[in-house]
Amino acid sequence: MKHSTMKIGYLMQLGVDIRQAPFDGPANHVRHVIEHLRCRGHQVRVLVRLQETIWKSDDLITFEPVPVPRIDRGALRLLERAIRRLQSELKLPYAGFFESVRFALACCQELEGYDLLLERRSWMSYGGVLAARWLRLPIVLEDNGDPLADLAAKGQEPQGLQRRLSLAIMKRATHSAAHIVASGDGWRAACIQRWGLDPVKVTTIENGTVLTEMLQREQLRSFQANDDPKQIPVLVYVGGFYPWHGIPVFLRALAQAYAQGAKARVILIGAGSGMDEARQLSSALGLAECVSFKGQLPTTAYAPYLADADIGLSPYCNWAEFSGLKVLDYKAAGLATIASGRDNQPATLRHGHSGWIVPPCDEAALTEAIVRLTGDCELRRRMGQNARIEAEQLHGWQHTVERLETLFSTLVREA
Repeated sequence: MKHSTMKIGYLMQLGVDIRQAPFDGPANHVRHVIEHLRCRGHQVRVLVRLQETIWKSDDLITFEPVPVPRIDRGALRLLERAIRRLQSELKLPYAGFFESVRFALACCQELEGYDLLLERRSWMSYGGVLAARWLRLPIVLEDNGDPLADLAAKGQEPQGLQRRLSLAIMKRATHSAAHIVASGDGWRAACIQRWGLDPVKVTTIENGTVLTEMLQREQLRSFQANDDPKQIPVLVYVGGFYPWHGIPVFLRALAQAYAQGAKARVILIGAGSGMDEARQLSSALGLAECVSFKGQLPTTAYAPYLADADIGLSPYCNWAEFSGLKVLDYKAAGLATIASGRDNQPATLRHGHSGWIVPPCDEAALTEAIVRLTGDCELRRRMGQNARIEAEQLHGWQHTVERLETLFSTLVREA
């Protein structure tokens, strides 16, 4: 269905760096959504705050700083300095007021006459909601994870009065949105429960993957008829090395699988605070010769690794959502995916058909899955082919953006 073209402001008050490659998962998400909205004829201007500077771009190539004279100088600036000094001396709780007001004023300067705002939300950032109110525009918030759970996982969870103030501010901002888009069913359920939202107001729209276009079937190992069944299977991981990504659990399971006679090579692609720990654990378990760390790579660089692999890894541990971007990339690359999951998650995989789902943090189940799939060439080939076919039908970014476009058009009409 063809929709009328819209002028959309994409907001990130606490942004990820979308300016220079290599881009991480969140940056890739933002760029692909914007690029595909533009391909469908919509005008998109992005405003992102990075290192205390607000930047704008209409093409994701040229980024210009956005001065905000109404608050960057004069009486308001003097008031801000005085309040910040008082806050520091008295150790008062942080409310993010001036950052949010500055961002909201920048939005009002740059997005007058637009139809809708779309914000990748972050903790204690409510400038987008303020701007939507002042501009009288609907705003859609992207929920890509429970921000409080994310802070807790990083040891930065607010406590005491700061926690109560933060929760009150975030709840008010969340309820002010016209709609919430969650990137997975787990995040949708957590969002509804955390903020007490009407389920009708929250929609799951899965992310997409560019690898359905970048990689052709004939490039993928699972579609190569002359592939040697005696060849040592390759397991690949793309993502972070933070505790909830489950890499230590996977490495211990891999060591147990090796002890049971499994053979495999492992490629770990990504970065994060736990990467050095993963290297040390790999060495301590005697896996250094079969596990290689490639660091963070752009999509164009890691795509060939996925095309030449057999099994994708998504061993999330202590996390609410199990359908990350990596799972969609694995499916597009024709991989049989070993993934953590529960409560019908991840919805993007079907156990035994396109993936092998194990309970999160379960080392024994993960070991069994590694042994089973590395030892059965035909099973993993069949699962990989099924996964690729589903990816072509359901997981291109065009499919994601079409669903966003339908939602946006409805909200604009209602507004």
